[in-house]
Amino acid sequence: MKHKLGIIGYGTMGSWHAENVRDRIEDLDVALVYDINEEKTKKASADGFNTCNSAEELFASDVDLVLVATPNNFHKDYCIKAMRSGKNVISEKPACLTLEELDEVIAVSKECGKLFTVHQNRRWDVDYAIVKNILNQNLVGKPYQIYSRLFSNRNIPGDWRTLKESGGGFLYDWGVHMIDQVLCLVDRKPISVYAQLKKIYQPEVDDSVRININFEGGLSAHIIADSWTFINEARWHISGDDGTAIVNEWFKTEGKIIKANVKQVDWTQGCVYTSNGLSRSMWPRPQKEISELPLPVQNPEPRWEEFYENVLETIEGKAQAIVTHDQIRMSLKVILAGFESAEKDCVVKL
Repeated sequence: MKHKLGIIGYGTMGSWHAENVRDRIEDLDVALVYDINEEKTKKASADGFNTCNSAEELFASDVDLVLVATPNNFHKDYCIKAMRSGKNVISEKPACLTLEELDEVIAVSKECGKLFTVHQNRRWDVDYAIVKNILNQNLVGKPYQIYSRLFSNRNIPGDWRTLKESGGGFLYDWGVHMIDQVLCLVDRKPISVYAQLKKIYQPEVDDSVRININFEGGLSAHIIADSWTFINEARWHISGDDGTAIVNEWFKTEGKIIKANVKQVDWTQGCVYTSNGLSRSMWPRPQKEISELPLPVQNPEPRWEEFYENVLETIEGKAQAIVTHDQIRMSLKVILAGFESAEKDCVVKL
């Protein structure tokens, strides 16, 4: 069954969706594009897409699926209008800027019987797939610390992403991906959040994010998204009661797993001596007591196309949405707790 996609917003992500749906999604045609900026509408036309002069014209068309790829503060209104016009909806992330907005959108989705979901494309990153396999295969035992880190040294693009009113900043931009990933990795309830949000070069919005999420059972996740760092740390670092795993870089498959063969420590083995004293704790484990395992790389690699394939199957009643309302809501709840925590410099209970 062929479906028709209408796109609202032909900026960086809207144009990316248009091109990739055209090239990679067999059962979906990009039927219509609208942008409030006339120059972007002309660009869409030059790129070979049919355009229209208003969102209302798009809503009145025969498209059955609408992608909202506007600045974040416009998501709620466009999503609601699209669903009330009989369209299914994909929103770019974050879905909304407040829980009240999101709950209104979800209520309209249920009222109209139309799909509402969010494009969480980073669930198909190869590095994330490796971490899922590490945890699912119990390769480091029971995890107690997960570090998820991404670094850039370019700061934030100088458009609406630098404006508070538009929902700009790195927590809404990249933190939303990393929080979604961690929440999907961990089958435990998040119970509290502590965050530090810095404004290094942006006067209105955060461009350096540190956010810690504590889960039931003692597991903690530490998320860093920093737009002004020139020396990176490992993309992922997972500590478990049987060993440690690292994935070195975003979107790559380099790293390793070190597993303990012997858990009982022999404190008579030796010491590390320095000019300032000695330490038995820092004496390295003998090689016979540990083993190195390869990363469980997914083969074939994850396919981003699965997102749209799932959307179309959900519209046809053949599947359930991969990105659910509950997941979207919890992710936003953690983000908002992060803003509150940073403002008050305190731990926020969920």
